[in-house]
Formats: sequence, structure tokens, C-alpha cells
Amino acid sequence: MSDPGIELFIEVQCEEIPARFVAPAMEGFAAGIQKLLGGLILGPVVPYSTPRRLAIAVQVAPKRPAVEKVVTGMPLAQARSADGLWGPAALGFAKKRGVDASALFDHNGFAAIRVVEGGESTATLIAAGLEAVVLGIPFKKTMRWGDGATRFARPLHGILCVLDGQVVPATIAGLACSNVSAGHWLLSPEPFTVTSAEGWLHALRERGVYADRSERHARVEAQLRTVAAAEGLHVQPDADLLDEVVNLVESPKVIVGHFNEELLNLPHRLLIESMKVNQRYFPLFSRDGARPQLTNAFLIVANNPEGDPALIAEGNARVLGARFHDAKFFYAEDRKLALGKHAQKLSGTVWIRGLGTMAERQAAITDAAMKLAPLTGANVDHLARLGTVLKADLATLMVGEFPELQGHVGHLLAEAEGYADALAIEEAWLPRHSGDALPSTPAGLSFALAERMTLLSRCFVAEMEPKGSDPQGLRRAAVGLVALLQALPHGAQGGLDALFATAGVPLPKSLAEFLLARLRASLTGEGHATDLVDAVMATGGADVASITARVHGLSALPKDEMAAVRTTFRRVAGLGRDHSAADYSLALLQTEADQQLHLAVQALPTDDADLLVALRNLRPVVDRFFAEVMVMCDDLPLRGNRLGLLRSILDRFSGFADFARLGGE
Repeated sequence: MSDPGIELFIEVQCEEIPARFVAPAMEGFAAGIQKLLGGLILGPVVPYSTPRRLAIAVQVAPKRPAVEKVVTGMPLAQARSADGLWGPAALGFAKKRGVDASALFDHNGFAAIRVVEGGESTATLIAAGLEAVVLGIPFKKTMRWGDGATRFARPLHGILCVLDGQVVPATIAGLACSNVSAGHWLLSPEPFTVTSAEGWLHALRERGVYADRSERHARVEAQLRTVAAAEGLHVQPDADLLDEVVNLVESPKVIVGHFNEELLNLPHRLLIESMKVNQRYFPLFSRDGARPQLTNAFLIVANNPEGDPALIAEGNARVLGARFHDAKFFYAEDRKLALGKHAQKLSGTVWIRGLGTMAERQAAITDAAMKLAPLTGANVDHLARLGTVLKADLATLMVGEFPELQGHVGHLLAEAEGYADALAIEEAWLPRHSGDALPSTPAGLSFALAERMTLLSRCFVAEMEPKGSDPQGLRRAAVGLVALLQALPHGAQGGLDALFATAGVPLPKSLAEFLLARLRASLTGEGHATDLVDAVMATGGADVASITARVHGLSALPKDEMAAVRTTFRRVAGLGRDHSAADYSLALLQTEADQQLHLAVQALPTDDADLLVALRNLRPVVDRFFAEVMVMCDDLPLRGNRLGLLRSILDRFSGFADFARLGGE
């Protein structure tokens, strides 16, 4: 049985860390401990986190193993003096290594000494390196406090560090490590002693803190459902918001609040986005009708389970109501001006320094969208009219205050003014992130494609491609464009070159490579095997929808069928790939196996999806051909004819995938 080791437990106590900082901080903390202790770690590094504490527990060996090594120096001829004794060079070698000259010996003709490396206690290593690990935890922003020079996300209050229950004598930013922690800052702030991670978790739970993030997540999720159901309403799943609020609280308690019902006259997306993005509230919906309807109720995840629920709800409703009343004013003011008037302000707004104004950006998108209309089926006249106000809402008070509503405000204002296909103004922004909805209208699809194609093209032509930071959001734009192209009808786009040419937008080689790299990442991210994705993309085509369909088709094959497809192709390719001509004479098809293979080739479909089925069905015909026909016969015309037959099969399937790249036997 392997040695379970001893437990190292560390807790960094501080003021409230922003929710978005917690996950990367814990990853960095764990990585730092792993680097510090190297091969001493005997089990998984277990993280715990709340807004006020970052903690790690891990089983480690008590000390680093001691290893004796022979270290050689110079050859003996240089090491010994004329009298046979160790000379100055050898004595210097020994002194440098911290040993007496008597420790020198002959090792295969070289002066050598024996040294012992390792053997340090784990406590010693932690004491020496913990400060660098803690202060090296990565944060997007850090701060100083008091008169000190230390930087951290928020001021440090204490460091708990125990190894096998004993305090490690380390100091971090002037704070001596201890075995003391404290409970919830409102409910039970008194200190308590800690000897293990399990005892710490139990003691914190008794003091109102759920330090295990997964436990806290489950509690919040369950309370949201329970409280919503008690109101006769329901809460829609929102994984991102749930993750955020879990990192905002130590002792979650879900409370229902209500805002003034008359504010439901405001755009519902405004209300929903504001509740989620600005206040971290969960909107509640009625269960009546086919589609859930927004209500004036919302859920607050409070961090004070003993607080007065009515008082907490009232305070939060007051804050939310004030924000909504501001929005009501902004929306009313924005509606006093026609969208065209708002659009006039765009000529004074710089898009990207050196690349023109927002008005010029709007015109470029509209021009490309109109050229793409035959591909998407959009009404060109509608695109032309919408294009004059496509970005107009960027100049509104509402979007100035609520930037997350860009596109949505334009859609509502355009709809109120009677613009046809007004929804396209909002859909031009779709998808906003990976997995987001795609445009539902031809006009929306036209604008969404043009939005990303023009952005990427202009920036790559100007050599602004992202090399680290990505201030223009080009990676996000590329991911969005790939998602849009994947959803196009199979073969409709005709490849990236044809698509960009249709839109009248330049496609630098670097941009084409950038987009195909995003496509590859998207497909492998979906779980498709890397060798399979590479086999399809190796065909050289750049039709995103076609590549996606072929990858999905191959991935759907059961393992045994994939093996059969691979075997069939390799048998054909083994002889056919070196033959230049793909033509053959029917008159030279002398055997029934020859003729059956010819008929199978003639029956091959043109559609890629059907072609994959045909390749599976081709195997018995190919097997018979190789069993009954001598391809490399002495009759040169007959040999060439049979090689041409095989080459015709190879050429037909080479556009589907390079099967030679597929792994397996």
C-alpha cells in the first residue's frame, strides 16, 4: 500500500474578491503549489473558495527523497600534481562543492566527489516558497493598501498554513502563518483553530460559511427553484449568472423581491439584462401560455441568512426601481428622435482609430450585406433601408447607459417606425458568444455575416490581427462567423474565397488561415477526434458548412464501420495514388469483378452524405476486385486500365477526407 502522506492545508483570508477573479485565482494558486512542491504531491490538489477566502488541501510527502550522486570534475591528468597529490584545480572543485579534499576520488579517470541532493523537509520548502506562491496568484487587477508595497486583489487579513496539523513558520506580506480562521463576517466572525481541511470545512459550516464551492452552488440552485415555485413562478436556467453569484456569497439565502408592475411596459430584454448583468438578480416568469412571460418578481441571492428578508427585498427593489426609472426616461427621450437623426451622430464617432467612423462602418456592412442577399434570400430593398440606421442605437441614451442592449434598442425603435425586417438590426449582433442563438431571418443573417466579415477583413488588411490581447474582439468575431457559416445550407457558400468575393470584401491569406484555425478548434471542442478533423480539413477546401458536415458524418460512424471505411480506402490508395490518369476503357474490363467495380464507381453519388454511405457499401466490391483481379499484371495496357479504375475511386473520395490521416490499424 502506498504512503498516503500528510495533509497540507492553506487558507488565504482577505476582503471580498470580485466574483470573476475567483476561478482563475484558484487555478493559479493550485498551479503555484504544484510547482513549489514538485514530486512531493501525492494526491489531487483540492480547491475551496469563497469571496473572502482561497484555500487548498493536498496530501504531500513529509520530505523530499535524498539521492546520492557522483559529480565529476576535470580529468585526473589535470587534477593531480606532479607528486600524485590533488592539485589546485581539484582542491578548487572540492571547495566549490563544499566538501573536504579527502572526499575526492578517481571515477573513470576523472576527479569526483559524492554529493547528496534532496532530503529537505516539506515544511522547509513551504516556508521558503509560500510567499511567492500566494503573491503570485494571478488577478486581472491588484491593489496596494496601507503603507505597504504588497499587491493583491484585495487586502490580505491572514494566512492559515498547517502541515500535518502543525503551523508552518512562513510569512506572507508581513503576516505570519497561523492555524486560525474565522466564520462568516456578519454571523460568526470569532476566530477558531484549524488542524485539518475537514475540520475547517465543518467549523465554517457551523459558523455560516459553505466553503466547498460545489456545495454552495447546489444550495443556491435548490433555493432558486424552491423560492420560485413558492411564488407560483419559475426561474430560467442561467449557468453563467449562477456561477457568478456563487462566487459572491459565503452563506447564500434566496429572497424574492418585486419592482413596480408598471415598469413592465419597458422592453423586457432591458429589464432582464439589467437584473442579471447589473444587479445579479434572477428574473421570474409566469407559467401561463406557451411562452414564459416576465413578471415584476425577481430573486436575490443574499449573503446574510439571518437578515430581515422584507428589508433586504425592499432595499434591492428600490435600487432596481431607480435603475428602471432611469431607463424609462432614457427610452422616452430616445423615442423623441427618429432613428435617422440618431444615425447622423455616427459620422462623428470613431470606429477604430485609422479605420474610419462608425458611419463608414455602417455603410460597409450594408454594402456587403446587400451583395450577400442572393446567398441568404434577404430582401435587398429592406437591407438598404435598414442599413441607414443599422448602428443608430449606438448614439442613443439607452445604449449609452445599457451597452448590453445594443441592437435590441435599434430593433425596437425601427419596429416602432415601421421598418420592414426590423429584427435584423438586433440579429446582426448574433451570435454574441459561443453557443448563442443564430439569426432567424434572412436579413438578420445577411447583416450578421457582413458585420463579422467586414470587421475581420479591415483589421487583417491593416495588420491588426490579435497576437495576445484582442481589443477589437477578432477572435470572438471569427468564432461567430464560423458558427454562421456552419449553419448555411450545405455548399451554399462555395468556400471562403467565393464568399468574401461575393461580399466584395478582401480575404487576406492570414485571415483565411485564422478562420480555418477557429473552425478546427470549434470541431475538436465539440468532441470530434483531432485526426478525423485534420483528415477532412486536409482536402484543402474552405467551405465551412461542407467541412462541418463531413466531420459530423465521419464521427457518426460506429468504430467497426470506420475501420471498414479506412481499410477500403487504403487498399484503393495503395495502388491508385501513384497512377496519374483517372480514366479507363470499358473494353478492357475483362472480368466480372472489373465490371462490378466499374458499375459501383458509376453509381457513386455526388452528395457528400450519400458518398459516405456508398464508401461503406463499396467495401465488398473492392474486396472481390482485389481477390480475383491481378492489378499489377504483365499486360501493361490492362494494368494501366485497372490502375485508372482505382484512381477514379481515389479521386472521388479525396475531396471528402484524407483517409490516410485517420488513426488506427
